[in-house]
Amino acid sequence: MNPFALPSGQFSGDTFPIFRDGVWHLFHMMPPVIAHHVSRDLLQWEAWPTAVTPGAAGEPDSGGVATGCVVEHAGRYYHFYTGNQQICLTLSDDLAQWTKYAGNPVARSDGDIYGSDNFRDPFVFRYEPESCWWMLFGAQTRGVSAQRAGCVGLAKSPDLLHWKLHPPLWAPHIGPHADCPQLMQHLNRWWLCYLQRNTRYRVAVSPSGPFRRPATRNLGTSLLAAASRPVWDGRRWVVLPFVMRLQNDDDEGAWEYGGPLAIPRQLDFHVDCTITERPVEEMLAQIRALPEPGDAYTGTQPLTGSWTRAGQRTESTHPDGGTLLLPALPADLYLEFTLAIADLDSDFHLLLRTSPDLLRGYQLSLHPSTAQVSLRSISQWDTDRVLASRSVALTAKKPITVRVFLCGSICEVFLDDRCSLTARLYRWRDGIHGLEFRDGTGSITNLAWRPFTM
Repeated sequence: MNPFALPSGQFSGDTFPIFRDGVWHLFHMMPPVIAHHVSRDLLQWEAWPTAVTPGAAGEPDSGGVATGCVVEHAGRYYHFYTGNQQICLTLSDDLAQWTKYAGNPVARSDGDIYGSDNFRDPFVFRYEPESCWWMLFGAQTRGVSAQRAGCVGLAKSPDLLHWKLHPPLWAPHIGPHADCPQLMQHLNRWWLCYLQRNTRYRVAVSPSGPFRRPATRNLGTSLLAAASRPVWDGRRWVVLPFVMRLQNDDDEGAWEYGGPLAIPRQLDFHVDCTITERPVEEMLAQIRALPEPGDAYTGTQPLTGSWTRAGQRTESTHPDGGTLLLPALPADLYLEFTLAIADLDSDFHLLLRTSPDLLRGYQLSLHPSTAQVSLRSISQWDTDRVLASRSVALTAKKPITVRVFLCGSICEVFLDDRCSLTARLYRWRDGIHGLEFRDGTGSITNLAWRPFTM
């Protein structure tokens, strides 16, 4: 089982799924086309016919196709997409065979409200109070420095075919882009998701704003890409992002567009206007259904400190902390456990793919006193660059659940089913995992694991 794979090693770019009749339809960029995969369990994906290919020379989408959305109306499916930095449309009666609309493009920059360099990523929904359709798109306002011109553009239509541009829905003048926007109504609020390096969100009481930043603004960390298009399946919002590749397969390489699918996430919306994320139930159920392997603690030997084990509880008891290696665990695995750190000023480290002498590998570090979680390489002087980090409120003695999905070069960590970190671990593909407390005591309970295969 490889939780990050698409069929035949294919990779994904920006995703915009829909859910129909128990089936997840994943429309996604797979340059130079927009691909289409389907799944009933969010793990096994079947390739369907390509949804959109670039047009011939002179056609509105001849220069390339990119992110869009799919909506259903009166038994037909309308697939809006980006073509040559303008909005195009293709139509279908069955989600499998698509015919491009003869009147393309249906929307493009007018050179007045919006600039023409960035006009893309449509999201369409029905807004009943106005008895019309709204289209959001990523754009740039005119008359503002490009580095601060990013906005969420707005167009409206009575019939999904004829669109009129309106002033931006949101133009904060805080960055160059507001790509892949989506507006959702939930808990009597309107939630605006978009891309600005990370996946970010804002909240308002009206679909017209004003949109305000909540206490936590980001979903995931920087290598978790295109998480701004959640889909409603009738009971929850699910997002299907991808994991960015790094140049030269190097932990510290520059970003390269596209990569394997990430762990599908369920988004939970809270009354304090924050959004939290956790692995979808289907993924966890399928992992736990795998044959149960042996005891994770087989062959363990304390490297430092003093450790006790009773039933499902393993405890580090020395006040200076200690290190316990787990040689029975494979390099690629799903790992979950409940962690309790006894003191606010002590730390916990989950060692990943380390050498027995601890001179190479990776470590996930939790620091309650600074409310920071980070993932980075291990070196002799502990000075390697942080690969992923974020702020997470941690409380001494209060247990939290840690879930780790590690397969090949991809590592995704979920903390207390609230937030995640995503990183590429190309450099070290094998090694020993371990548990480590520093400057205090702590405990690990209910440790469980399952092997992954490439």
